[in-house]
Amino acid sequence: MNQQKKISSYLDPAWVRVFDIPGFSDRMALIRGEIRPGLVALASDLSRLLSGGVRDFWPHVASHMRRRVNPPPETWLALGPEKRGYKAYAHSGVFIGSRGLSVRFVLKDEAEHERRYLGEWLQHHEPEFSRWMRQVPGLLDFGPVHGRPDREPERFSQEGAVLGKRLAGLKTASLDVGFPTDFSASLDDLVGLIRSFDPLYMAAKGS
Repeated sequence: MNQQKKISSYLDPAWVRVFDIPGFSDRMALIRGEIRPGLVALASDLSRLLSGGVRDFWPHVASHMRRRVNPPPETWLALGPEKRGYKAYAHSGVFIGSRGLSVRFVLKDEAEHERRYLGEWLQHHEPEFSRWMRQVPGLLDFGPVHGRPDREPERFSQEGAVLGKRLAGLKTASLDVGFPTDFSASLDDLVGLIRSFDPLYMAAKGS
């Protein structure tokens, strides 16, 4: 069964070394030619396994088409609620870079409505957020290290009310939290990690 397949069936652990290649053209050739097809296959299978619960999970894979000079320090697949794109919505992602693999819940500043909904929920539901935090030990904050391969994510420790006020009131606010994972993790493992973010998804939709 697909659920028993491992991430390594899609993504070669050796690919983390691709992100140490300094040249733009050399790194991008391997990202587009080797890593991206693996992410496309993984995104398709995860989308099928996840859809039908809290929301549909349409698969998307980063193309980095706007980059011309600096090669990306990581690349990713995204699972969002819309077929046309994912950046304007709360979404999950599986990221691969020089630090290895991570599974994350991402809410970019472009997601204006969902950012406000989640912010308001956090401000008024501190007990529920605290309870959720206890259920997801090891949650890391990837926001400060986005695009910074020289830094390691730290444990996420923001209070719900403080985070909520920032998300609801600051146009440049965003959220990028999640867990490191291993290439030996199964699809079931990934589905479980992504499903652990369901309370945040529901709040971001105003549910």
